[in-house]
Amino acid sequence: MDAQHWLDELNKNQVLRNVQKLLETQTEKGIQKYGTTVTPAHYTFTEWLEHLQQEMIDAVVYCEVLKFKYAHLITLEKLNSDVNIE
Repeated sequence: MDAQHWLDELNKNQVLRNVQKLLETQTEKGIQKYGTTVTPAHYTFTEWLEHLQQEMIDAVVYCEVLKFKYAHLITLEKLNSDVNIE
């Protein structure tokens, strides 16, 4: 697959475009904060693993928040539905 074909496929897919934009935004933030992009030599293997663990724990917390918010929305929707029936 040549580069142009790959770019065409990327541009047709909204999900991939969103991921690309997230990567660009995150890279920009990293450069502003650290003055460079990710550099493997900046940390040891173990330090990279620890950083990944911290990020994954954050992701678990975000999942719990979203589950809570979703359950709250379902409850509100049910209450609204019950009110509309009466």
